[in-house]
Order: sequence, then C-alpha cells, then structure tokens
Amino acid sequence: MRDDRKNLRYGIAALALGLFLAILVVESIPRLLPGLMPTKVQAVQRIYNARSSWQDMMRGDRELGFVLKPGLSLDFPSEDRSIQIRTVDLGIEGIGHRDIGTSAPYQVLALGDSFTFCDDSQADTCWVKRLADETGLSIANVGVNGYSTLAEARLLEKIGPKLRPNVVLVGFFPNDFKDNVHFHNWTESGTEDYWTWMRRKRRSDTSDSLARHSILYRLFDAARRYGRRTTHEYREGGLDFVFRADSWWSGVVARAGVTPTYELTEKAFEQLAETAKRLDSELVVLLFPFKEQVYWNIARRYHPLGEELDEKAIDGPLDAVAAHLDKLGVKYCNLTDDLRARAQRGEQLYLRAGAHWTEAGNEAAAQSIADCLAENGVPHESGQPRGSAAAGVRAPV
Repeated sequence: MRDDRKNLRYGIAALALGLFLAILVVESIPRLLPGLMPTKVQAVQRIYNARSSWQDMMRGDRELGFVLKPGLSLDFPSEDRSIQIRTVDLGIEGIGHRDIGTSAPYQVLALGDSFTFCDDSQADTCWVKRLADETGLSIANVGVNGYSTLAEARLLEKIGPKLRPNVVLVGFFPNDFKDNVHFHNWTESGTEDYWTWMRRKRRSDTSDSLARHSILYRLFDAARRYGRRTTHEYREGGLDFVFRADSWWSGVVARAGVTPTYELTEKAFEQLAETAKRLDSELVVLLFPFKEQVYWNIARRYHPLGEELDEKAIDGPLDAVAAHLDKLGVKYCNLTDDLRARAQRGEQLYLRAGAHWTEAGNEAAAQSIADCLAENGVPHESGQPRGSAAAGVRAPV
C-alpha cells in the first residue's frame, strides 16, 4: 500500500513536470524562433502584440475615452514588418498625435481612426503625409486608432479653437458605425475610462493580463473568440488576400441606412459640421471603402449572399452617409470608385489579411483625395493657417 502511494505521488509529480515543460516549450519557442511557427500562430501573436502595444500608447480621458500619449517612440507590430510610431505633444492638455514629418502651424487637421493614424504604414508612406506633399499643405495627423466619429467630434471641439485650421478632414470607415454605438453606450455608463469599460465588457482583469503575457492563453482565447470566423484565401493575378464576411460591414450592408448605428453616425457628423462652422473651417469627410467592397468582384464569390449583392448594395452604407452629408451641405470625397478602378488594374491596395492599405493603397488614397479637394476648391483661401505657434502649438522636433 505504501509503495502504491509512493508510485502515485511519483506519477503525479512526473505528470506535473511534463505539463510544466510542455507549457514552457509552447511559451518559449514562439518568442525565441518566431519564424518557425505556423502562419496562423504568427498571426495570433501579431494581433495580441498589437493590442498590447495599443494599450501602452493610450491613456484614459473622461471626455474622449482615451487619447494618444505624447513622446512615444516604438515599433508597432504590423502584418509583415514593424512600423515605427512617434508621437509629439499637440500642445493641448497633454494630448499626443502622430509625427509624420509635418510641422505647426497647421492648415489642415486630419481626424479619424486607424485609417487616418496609419498604424500599418510608415510615416512617410501614410496617405496623410503623401497628401501634404502633394498639396503643399501642412497637415496634422490627429487620427487615433480605435476612435469613433462621435469621439472625433469631441476631439475637434477640444483642439479646434486653439489650432484654428483652414480645413478639417474627417476619415470615415464603415466599422465606425459599431464604434459609434460603443462610444455612445460608454458616455451613458457613467465611467471615465472607455478602454477599461470596453475591456471589462469582454474579459476580466485576469484574462486581460494573461492575453498580454501568455502565448498559450492567446491561442486558447483566439480559438474561443475567432474560431467560428470563416475566412477565404485568394491568390491569383498577383493578388493575395484573405476575405471575411465580418458582421461590422455585413450588418450595415444588410440594412443600409435604417439601423440605430446610422442615427448616431448622423449625429456625429452634425456635431462636426457645427463645430467646423464655429471655427470658420471647411469640413470635408473622406469616405473610405473596405477591402471586400473595393474587390467585390472577387470577394462576392465567398460571401453567403454574394449572388444577391451587387456593387450598389455593397456601397449602400457609404452612400447612405453621403446622402446625409448632402443634406447637411458638407463636402465629401468618396474614394470607392477611384480605388476600385485601381483594383481592377490588378493593384493590391489592401494588406493580405488586415483591413488597412498597403503602400500602393495609401498612394492611391492620397491621389484620390488630392483630386477631390482640387475639384471642390478646397481650401478656398490661400495663405497662412489661422492657428500659430505663438498660440501654444509647437512644431515637432
């Protein structure tokens, strides 16, 4: 009996040691030899590393939810390389913004989410920098990855009176529909930190800590959260894409213009228009299409309703926004036709798996916006911007 107990203890100890060593291997090899990991494991690592980097870049803000920290200098994990991110102080309440090589005083403010921030693009290839070079205008990139249109409206209210831009560009990407719902619900929650509020709706503090530090947990969490997502790979004619029918665009396409998300989005644009009017600034909204939309002639093959949805249907969400902007008398640039024309020539304008633009996509976007602004006579006045460095805005150093 004594020997049986002893053998049992040895067995349990051996099992525990084996489990410990297995966990150690799983946690160590991806860090030591990342290139040897399967592509999907590398993708999971990149997604979670990017999320951790994003959290480190932000601080909570009771009005805006969160803002970029100034003085950052870091490498942000992108799909095929690291992106250098540098932020400088905007000179207003310790709010940072991405340094893309332009300098104050700024004639133009570019607001938006990650598409404006260009978190998958180097500063010199970001469409905002390309647009500044193309037009000769000094443009401040005040985009923040993760922002909603409602948050951007609040940001303009806060920074606009001091910067006094001639032109305000606001990038709108269709995932902003859901982000506006989240931001609105946060403002009704009574909490002061949007990111903590959002995170605790999805996971506990323990789960968040494990997701930041444990590779094994990341694999488990990714399988739990994303395992049911259907992806389709396309490699043909020099194009290499992963397409998905994600709910953030499928839902608003199915009910273009009639869901509550549209009401909140319209409210945000009304607020932006009112603030721009008070600032005597020209407001121009930039409508950014999503990857499946631009390549719908290909992506429709993989969508459950692909045979029923033509380009008019898939363009419905942005067309609904454009119709509301027409009612408000707000100018806008819809990049869909220009990007679609480039896509039909076989250009890869979006990342393989991610939603953002490649260098070619950034170049195409900048050219489309520059042409649109010229056609609309924006800016309508030449000369120096109304803001000044003397007002407390310092040029990046």
